[in-house]
Amino acid sequence: MYWRCRWGSGLRWLVLLAVLGAGAMASAAPRELRVGIYANEPKVFVGADGKAAGIFVDLLEMVAAREQWSLRYVPCNWQDCLDALREGRIDLMPDVAQSEQRDILFDFHSLPVLHSWSQIYRAPGSPIYSMLDLQGKRVAVLEGSVQRAAFSNMMDSFGIQVTLVDASSFTGAFAMVQQGEADAVIANHRFGNLYSQRYGMVDSGIVFQPAALFFATGAGRNADVLAAIDRSVKDWRSGADPAYAKVLRRWSAADEPVRIAPWIWWGLGGLLAFSLLAALSVVVLRRKVQERTRHLKDSEQKLATILDSVGAFIYIKGKDYRYQYANHHTLQYFGLPSQEVVGKDDGAFFDAATAQSLRANDRRVLEDGESLEVEELNTPATGAPQRAFLSVKIPLRDAKGSVVALCGISTDITERRKAEESLQIAATVFESFEGMIVTSPDKRILRANQSYARLTGYTVEELVGQTPRLLQSGRHDAAFYSSLENSLHTTGMWQGEVWNRRKDGTEYPAWITITAVRSPEGEITHYVGTQIDISSRKAAEEEIRLLAFYDPLTGLPNRRLMTDRLQHSLAATARSGAGGALLFVDLDNFKDLNDTQGHELGDQLLRQVGARLAGCVRVGDTVARLGGDEFVVVLEGLAANVQEAAAQAETVGRTVLQALSQPYRLDGHEHHSSCSIGIALYADARGSVDELLKHGDMAMYQAKGAGRNTLRFFDPRTQANVTARTLLEAGLREALRDGQFLLHYQAQIREHDGIVGAEALVRWQHPQRGLVSPAEFIPVAEASGLIVPLGAWILRTACLQLVEWARNPVTARWTLAVNVSARQFRHSQFVDEVLGVLDETGANPHRLKLELTETLLLDDVEDTIQRMATLRAVGIGFALDDFGTGYSSLSYLKRLPLDQLKIDQGFVRDLLTDTNDATIARTIVTLAQSLDLGVIAEGVETAEQRDMLSSLGCRTWQGYLFGRPGPAADLHAAAMGVNA
Repeated sequence: MYWRCRWGSGLRWLVLLAVLGAGAMASAAPRELRVGIYANEPKVFVGADGKAAGIFVDLLEMVAAREQWSLRYVPCNWQDCLDALREGRIDLMPDVAQSEQRDILFDFHSLPVLHSWSQIYRAPGSPIYSMLDLQGKRVAVLEGSVQRAAFSNMMDSFGIQVTLVDASSFTGAFAMVQQGEADAVIANHRFGNLYSQRYGMVDSGIVFQPAALFFATGAGRNADVLAAIDRSVKDWRSGADPAYAKVLRRWSAADEPVRIAPWIWWGLGGLLAFSLLAALSVVVLRRKVQERTRHLKDSEQKLATILDSVGAFIYIKGKDYRYQYANHHTLQYFGLPSQEVVGKDDGAFFDAATAQSLRANDRRVLEDGESLEVEELNTPATGAPQRAFLSVKIPLRDAKGSVVALCGISTDITERRKAEESLQIAATVFESFEGMIVTSPDKRILRANQSYARLTGYTVEELVGQTPRLLQSGRHDAAFYSSLENSLHTTGMWQGEVWNRRKDGTEYPAWITITAVRSPEGEITHYVGTQIDISSRKAAEEEIRLLAFYDPLTGLPNRRLMTDRLQHSLAATARSGAGGALLFVDLDNFKDLNDTQGHELGDQLLRQVGARLAGCVRVGDTVARLGGDEFVVVLEGLAANVQEAAAQAETVGRTVLQALSQPYRLDGHEHHSSCSIGIALYADARGSVDELLKHGDMAMYQAKGAGRNTLRFFDPRTQANVTARTLLEAGLREALRDGQFLLHYQAQIREHDGIVGAEALVRWQHPQRGLVSPAEFIPVAEASGLIVPLGAWILRTACLQLVEWARNPVTARWTLAVNVSARQFRHSQFVDEVLGVLDETGANPHRLKLELTETLLLDDVEDTIQRMATLRAVGIGFALDDFGTGYSSLSYLKRLPLDQLKIDQGFVRDLLTDTNDATIARTIVTLAQSLDLGVIAEGVETAEQRDMLSSLGCRTWQGYLFGRPGPAADLHAAAMGVNA
């Protein structure tokens, strides 16, 4: 009878439990996270009060408040913290920079919390100002840090030998320098700027390794923690949460209100819906039970049948935690009949951990009288898979109110929980990625996350319905996108770097991955695209490239880059046959400035020298700093002829000497300096970079030995030629000053008319050497620019001769031809100088003929025509000298205001024996006649040549047949003899 009453009472409690089953779940206990704390103030450290503090601690406290975490801080040194994180003894580690090795050992969230960089600090008297000063020094660094590996690799790449001294903490590293155990210390800039003054140190100015800082967990653990941190970081970076800026201001602050994540609300809503459905089912059940209450004793079997038909697991346990009742669903789960279940506790059906957890929950009901709603994870003792249950447990009381048993209803929520977790993971991943979109097969955007919108500058609403073509920057051609489409079609994915354009027009580099999603039938249903802004990475790569290949002081290429360029230049020159040269530049007495005025002024001078050197060369040439006060200039594309290449290199060298000898302003004071230059030609190096540098270095020391502020060539023969050329140039200047030049005249003869004019030919009457050939000094005058003043002297002297001839009836009608070089003709004052000479001397412009070369037609023809037309307007005539040996366009010849073409002596010399020369001469005559131009042949030495030219139509001649060039008096005497 007692069991019947208890059983009947139990059934009533079951009905009551069914009504109460719609209650809300009890909230779970806060999640505890073990957080490693090491000394890296102000980012993370243990304060004087023994509590964790710093930027990362304040930010993590905000995330913990938001996510309802409980934080337990575990102090440790840096390496011990990393070991504990890897082994799972702590859950989270702040202030960790990513690296390839750490990506294997740990997991990181996506968005960085802070950005930092590394700096080197030194004692105030320590002479460490650049990377080069670290040679042979001891540098203290945090053991196991990313800084250590990056710095070591950088030193190896520069060939700088340093000794790394490992420290277990940053404070320990600073103490090493203070105690003389190290010469310098590496730290992140936040810690270093905070502690450098405390330890009596200063910033050396050496900066490297920009880094992004994260929270890290052990590999494969706490992915939800990282996702939660990413959500907060996203708000901080977007500016939606001002607390982030307050924390940073505090450490260089108020927590935001706790916000419940949207997925929790969705979860609670789902549970509420489930509870309502359960309540509805139970209400229906209760109504049925109420209708039959009066027949309860007679309907126990029917009620048991009803309970057995319910899909939930229903059971009753006594005060001894043993089963007193289990419905059919529960028995089916255990796989046992009722008699093998009743009387046994959970230890008979579940593993030890599950049995212990179930007893703890049951104890709260049986001993404390609580009504409990809880999720339980049960693992059967048979080894079957673990399953999740939502259990409602209530106490069953006797008439006195004492708890005599518990009744439980459990619902299997395993699949629902898996689905919720999958949705939560998918939602977290979608929103936490740097940028993600989902498109239809025709590339129309269906979904875009906030990160993608923020990255592109468009809102999500603006993106939906568009295609990614909206972001095209125009930097990639059609072939690029065609290759992308082909890869998607053949492999189902593509990834690579793309330059995109934001809504505001700014362009940015992105790393893009596109993956095709296919149906079970193989049809493409969607494309998923991810986009990561790699601007910071490319900027870091560029900074690394600059550190590796450029001198940090002057910004010029360093030895490594110069050597690489020089090797390529030597190879290219060998293929093309062109010439090249290397100028080895060393500042004179630079050490004196450094020793007396300090390194800062020395650095200022080096920077100014680098800028001046860069201004002395062409765009394609290279100026590099080898180190100290040594610079190198690499000249490419010089003349193939060794002597011409040497002359070109010397011109640049003298430009450098002039530029570097100008005064410098150093800290407001004027400073004078000079340099010594050694020049080595490519032709002497036999394709070896080392050989060329050695030659340049040796030549530089020869320049030093010659008294400094000068240049020397490595090759003694080349040096001799350069010396001779230099002496010749100096002699030309003296000749211009002392009036050593004179004009000789060669007659120009016209058939039947005799002498009709002459050509003025300059001669140099050297005091020691006698007459110097124009073939020797004219090229030097051209290269040095002295041709301009020399040409002006020739023109003035020729005009004075015309005035003299005008006084004699025999010579009054003679014309005088004067050669004008291209450089003289291009001179900005040339036209004005010609007109001025005519005005000054009173010469008849109609008797003056200027002979130009075809090289004038190679550059700025329009300017040439304009200048000629201006002079032609006053009566000056023009002849095109050495016609047929250069470049002449018929279209230009028709436009040039010419009077005469001059057949070059090269065609006249073999006129009688070479049919080609005869054909060319005939063509020139025909062309002149068609253009209504006169024609004259030079170099006529025999009567046969004269007669042949006459038969071709050329009847004006000049050459040895009619007399050699001589003084004007000789020409006048010859004319008098002819006339007599």
